Amino acid sequence: MTGIRDHELARGVGRAFGGALLFALPLMMTMELWRLAHTVERYRLALLVVTTVALVIGLSRYFGAGPGGVGVGGYLADAGVALLVAAVATALVMGVLGVVDPIRGWEDALSVTAIETLPAAVGASYARSQLGTGSRRRSPGRYGHEVFLMVAGAVVFAANIAPTEEVVLLAAKMSTVGTGLLVVLSLVVMHGFVYTVGFRGQERSTGFVGSFLTLTVVGYAAAFLVSAYVLWTFGRFDGTGAAVVVGQTVVLGFPASVGAAAARLIL
Repeated sequence: MTGIRDHELARGVGRAFGGALLFALPLMMTMELWRLAHTVERYRLALLVVTTVALVIGLSRYFGAGPGGVGVGGYLADAGVALLVAAVATALVMGVLGVVDPIRGWEDALSVTAIETLPAAVGASYARSQLGTGSRRRSPGRYGHEVFLMVAGAVVFAANIAPTEEVVLLAAKMSTVGTGLLVVLSLVVMHGFVYTVGFRGQERSTGFVGSFLTLTVVGYAAAFLVSAYVLWTFGRFDGTGAAVVVGQTVVLGFPASVGAAAARLIL
């Protein structure tokens, strides 16, 4: 029995490693992130780490990694494994690519790893808990759970795109009308995922208007707030005005809202 449990644990760790790469590899290959990691203020980085831990604990509590992951100790252990595997995967890939030197530049390596662990840990938690033969899913239905899953999806998409200069450039080029149209497009695309086009897991019971108000609008608000938080963490709002803050958040909110809608269906 011990050998079987060890084998299953090893397989779970392998799934977590693959999930971490799947969700975070685009960010690992983003040059702007490498620079931002060296300049981000330490209190913002610490807050990001706390946020990451809380998010992964929430995911582990909702899903768990298998039949053994029941109870507080179980889901905390699940979260710990996901976070550890995500950090190791990030440090390993960044070290092999030569982006960081864990020995001579350990402070910079720690900053890069902390930032990239956010999407990697979400991916590790998802893959470890949901892609195995012994995975445990909770029955959907709680409104709070659905909103939480949308937040998780928005986090992954926002974290992978926020470090890029394109967000700043697009926001600077867009007019006020263009910004408003992007908000409308985000809502339309998101509602298509939630209600209209026939994806598996889409909303069928609350009606078009009900789904739009309770899922699409709330989900977009969650994606918008997540986008603003990630941009603030990376210092994108420093020294800017309200119009720039809104513009950048709306630009990043578009992919974040798609991630939020997709996560509600996939997770």
